[in-house]
Amino acid sequence: MTQADSVHSTPPINTSATRRRFLSQSAGMAAGGAVLALATIPPAPASAAPASPLDPVFGLIAAHRAARASYLAAIEEQTRLDSIGDHRSAWDVTEGPCHADNGAFMQLIETAPQTLVGLQAWASYLDEIRGDEEWMFEDAGPTLVSTLVQALGNLAVTS
Repeated sequence: MTQADSVHSTPPINTSATRRRFLSQSAGMAAGGAVLALATIPPAPASAAPASPLDPVFGLIAAHRAARASYLAAIEEQTRLDSIGDHRSAWDVTEGPCHADNGAFMQLIETAPQTLVGLQAWASYLDEIRGDEEWMFEDAGPTLVSTLVQALGNLAVTS
């Protein structure tokens, strides 16, 4: 590696070559090593990431947010109905929104992001969900690892 003789001759850290080298090294790692490499990237909030027609993950995040909001509203209605003794209706009101929330979550964890910003938004959003609903990840480990490996492969191809 060449040494800089002044600040002006030092290449910027955020060059395409640096990104390509990181991505190619990350893609070549075993899944566990790739996860460790990604752990060093500070997460950006999913809401701060710009929507991109090149990466379907942003639409999936938005779809899951909407399904989750509907499900949480249904849970509130279920609680209200339970409090007035209407137990049968209480359970019926959450069934559809529950299935929609679970379906959107599964689609989200099964779809590999196509871009680095998409991968950051995806990981950040999944971490947000984990903070509230850790149980949702109990059986998701193998799917998440597979999706992450595919996402890293997508990034290696596009760089």
